[in-house]
Amino acid sequence: MRFEVTQVLDAIERHLTTESALAQAVVDLGQVAWYGALDGGRPVSLLRVGLLVDALARHLGEDAVMIYAVASRDLLTDADLTSKERMVLGRWSGDGVIEVVPVLADRVPEVADITGLPVVSIDGFPGLERRYPWLRGVPERVLQLVPGEGEARIVGGYPLPAEGRANLLSQIWRCARRDCPLFGDRRAYTQAVPRMKSGVPVCPRHDEPLTSVGPRPPSVTMVLIVDGVIRDRFVVRAGRPVVVGRSPDDPTGIVIGGYLDGSIAQMISRNHVRLELRDDGLVATDLSTNGTVVRTPGLTGSYGLGEQVHLTNGVPYLLGPADTVELHSGVTLARADRIPGGTVGGQSSVMGEAPTMTIRPLG
Repeated sequence: MRFEVTQVLDAIERHLTTESALAQAVVDLGQVAWYGALDGGRPVSLLRVGLLVDALARHLGEDAVMIYAVASRDLLTDADLTSKERMVLGRWSGDGVIEVVPVLADRVPEVADITGLPVVSIDGFPGLERRYPWLRGVPERVLQLVPGEGEARIVGGYPLPAEGRANLLSQIWRCARRDCPLFGDRRAYTQAVPRMKSGVPVCPRHDEPLTSVGPRPPSVTMVLIVDGVIRDRFVVRAGRPVVVGRSPDDPTGIVIGGYLDGSIAQMISRNHVRLELRDDGLVATDLSTNGTVVRTPGLTGSYGLGEQVHLTNGVPYLLGPADTVELHSGVTLARADRIPGGTVGGQSSVMGEAPTMTIRPLG
């Protein structure tokens, strides 16, 4: 039982981020953990976050969903949590994969307002509509988590890209406390979202003013698609090339071997392709033995009718906004904002190894 719970919590962790470029929704972690009606179980349970991940994956049609989770400190000390759950929450907080604040207040809608992301909520944050009019006026940005038949469900529209505060997110911010997991020295490029207090950016964890140390490098968010399923998300930043392959030598590379069966894995090199963001755009360079193909959609948007360019010999190739990079048939890289048609998702589950749970039907 303990091993199964550990597997589920580790799987949940892979869907948590405080990097706004990767996140797809913002949520109050405690609101979900304390939502007993979701599964009819204990007063508080981190496993309910797995139900949220699965529900959001089905709603968005993507297995690699990433959630910006905010938690108040009282969740971390809740006596009804198991010792394992308290340890995991402490690790998530220390590693900066979740944002922990002294008092939650309006922090979740504030993060959504700054980034343009939707929120996942149970009650819709009543009383905050005047400060954040989109909570009532833009329904596709407010997704409701509800119990379903044997699973949790998301009720609401499909979120559309929304404008955030680009000026606030375009800076690299530093907290006065160098070990801060959100704005400390470890967060050189991946940044959490500042909290605004009387017009001044402050650290949401320590409630101290942040200092801008320069502009944040431009970035492009990419997705890995295997057999039509979005399996991973990652960010390519100017000045920081990313190598994608079966098992790249660079520890910052994107490892895709775990998503491939044996025959396909043999056709993809350990270091297969390098992506880098230059002044003129996103560039792909083939590093592989078997080559890489760039596909450009035709006039109808079909990738089968567009141009195909075979990359070999390490020659850089400037990608167009809608181009996809094919490492092998069925293994593709694409911009997250230009995902090609035919992708599916919500097929895998982070709760697959969870102990048996009873989900109460809605109503």
